[in-house]
Amino acid sequence: MADAADAAKQRLDRALAELERKTRDLKARSSVADDDLFAPRAAGGSDPELRAAAEAASAALAAAADEIRAVLEAEG
Repeated sequence: MADAADAAKQRLDRALAELERKTRDLKARSSVADDDLFAPRAAGGSDPELRAAAEAASAALAAAADEIRAVLEAEG
């Protein structure tokens, strides 16, 4: 069981690291003047790349959370 939990934790850590990397990259290219990546933009519309990164990170985190729940249920 510990191996499955460790594997899920590693996937979660990788997903978070990838999200942080993509966020830094997007912030570096962002036209937002302040440090708030999610501040409204002057020229409308959402950034499709940011949306795709958020959706991918959300899916990875959800999968890792599901695996962690399964391991915890099997142990308890």
